[in-house]
Amino acid sequence: MKRPDFPGAGIAPRTTRPTSLPKAFQPVRKMESDAHRFTVRRRRRRASWLIGIGTFLALILIVTGIVLSPLLTLTEVIVKGRESVETDVVVGSVSDQIGKPLASLNFDSIRDRLATVARIQSFTTEIQPPHTLVIRIVERQAIGYMSANTKWSIVDAAGVVIDTVISRPMRLPELSIPSTADRGFTAITETLKALPDSLRRTVQSITATSRDTVRFTIRGSGHRITWGSPDNSSLKVLVMDRALEVARRDGGVYEIDVSAPDNIVLQRIG
Repeated sequence: MKRPDFPGAGIAPRTTRPTSLPKAFQPVRKMESDAHRFTVRRRRRRASWLIGIGTFLALILIVTGIVLSPLLTLTEVIVKGRESVETDVVVGSVSDQIGKPLASLNFDSIRDRLATVARIQSFTTEIQPPHTLVIRIVERQAIGYMSANTKWSIVDAAGVVIDTVISRPMRLPELSIPSTADRGFTAITETLKALPDSLRRTVQSITATSRDTVRFTIRGSGHRITWGSPDNSSLKVLVMDRALEVARRDGGVYEIDVSAPDNIVLQRIG
């Protein structure tokens, strides 16, 4: 059979495949790709949030378990700062907390119980894991004593009765006033606090009817000191020391007036 007589005759036609989609389909494909990427990112972000929240909750559960576990319970109470307050009194205020987790101690109950101890002025607490509570107390300092019928009330500078005894305290001055509400009480306490310890211990009794009329007697010698007001106490201490030296050298009992420290008066009364 004779082949046709035209160019390309006998050669099979060649089909060409398009290398890319028509332009009309490209935006649709891009939108689908962007949507897919957005969905993937959102799923990853959600997974990260869930992992973070789960980790946080797990950490809270672990910490709570440790804090409330028997590994951190109160078994020991240490008292610091005490002088006259009995250790058992302070420890007793925490007795109902022994065995409880440190994180659940009832500090309101501890505060209320220690508030009933008159000698305690203030206190602080400190937890020392795994089993210890430290209580640091500040005691009230006795400033003197007052008559209370057949007994004696020991008071601090704020007028708080910190103890009541049946025997007269020999190392404290007697406050010769009707009560701590008397207007001379503040002047008395200010004067006593201004005196050096060595001199304050020698005061036998002290009285005042107003701020400007403080008077006291010296234990052993019987010297009577007219102090006046608590003002200029440092200068008054200096001139009184000199006056007492003169009194010791000359002998006898003296009335010493230092209410005007630049013009002291010594008068022998015995």
